This record gives sequence, structure tokens and C-alpha cells, in this order.
Amino acid sequence: MTKSVVLAAALTLVATGCATTTPTVERETGYAIYQVTPEEGTTAAQIAQAVQAALQKNTSKVQVTRGIPPSPLPEVSPRFQIVNPFAGSNMAALVARSGADMQIPTCEGALVMATAQNTGMSEYGEGSSFTVCLWQYQAGYHIDIYTTFKRSSGGFSPEMLGAMLARKVVGDSSQFIPRTVNDIVENVERAGAQVTLVEKYP
Repeated sequence: MTKSVVLAAALTLVATGCATTTPTVERETGYAIYQVTPEEGTTAAQIAQAVQAALQKNTSKVQVTRGIPPSPLPEVSPRFQIVNPFAGSNMAALVARSGADMQIPTCEGALVMATAQNTGMSEYGEGSSFTVCLWQYQAGYHIDIYTTFKRSSGGFSPEMLGAMLARKVVGDSSQFIPRTVNDIVENVERAGAQVTLVEKYP
């Protein structure tokens, strides 16, 4: 992209009020918690595989950690927790200045924990991540889905200017987060379970 095209794109952004040229990084988080009631014969392994398949379909990288059921099974399902692994350390300020995310979801004690990243739009300053916890308890299972979306804007690089113009027309890649969550729910239902939304944000 020539300098004149970059300049023209920048002027267009300013004229249309699309975005400031000040480099900015935004992070948006959300979560959804589902009750999963399996049909007779549906196993935890089938539910876990359904979650994994949905993440593999929609993201660039998936990591799955399988644990063992708690004994005895709790009456109430646990839920994910948000922790700052650098809290109280000398690294906290340095990490904060670097722009890294200091809030990390954990699924301690979960039957399955899956993490996934969608890096397909990283060249344009966008990326999403998923943390999925599968909990087993007396009434069945819970699935907690924690999502993060990162979007960069501003500056005059050809890639960033192109991304900012594209967002004005078609939006950003955060629109694929609900699609991934819906695919998880639909896969689990096809595996043989009833899935009910318990809580979500936003």
C-alpha cells in the first residue's frame, strides 16, 4: 500500500468519525454458564468431546486438560474463578505496563478444562480466547464459558487502517464469539443432553 493510499485511508477515517488515530487496545470479557442434564447413556466423555469439537471448528488452537470426577460429587456445581497470578509480586506493575491481561480464568477441580484462541485476525489487531470448564456434580454437569476479545485501533499502519475501515462496514471478529458458544451448546445437545442457560454476561 502506497503512502498516498495510507494517507487517503487515514483522512477517510477522520472524516467519517470511524475511529481516532490514537493507538488504543480494548479488551472485552463475558461469560455464560449452562446446566447440562444428560440423557440416559450419555457420558462425560461424550460431552467433553462435543465441547472440544466445537472449539476446534471455530478457533486456531485448542488445549484440553481432563481431570477426574470429585468424590463425593458436590451438591452445588462450582464455577470458574478470575485470578491475577501476579498479585502481590514485583512483576505486577511490569506486566500491567506491557498491556498483558492480568485477569485469568481458572477451573480448579473441573472435570475438563479447555482453552482456545482464535488468532486468524491477529494481523489486524483482533483476537479472541475461550476458557471452558466442565463440572460434574450431583444434578448433572455445568459448562462455564469465559470469553475475551481484544481489539487494537489507531495508528497509521496499512494493516490497522484497513482493519478500521473494514470494521466500519462489516464489524469486527467479536461477532464469531456467540457463534462459537452456540456451536458448543448445539454439539452438547446432539451428544445427548438437555442444555439450559443459567447465567450470562453481558
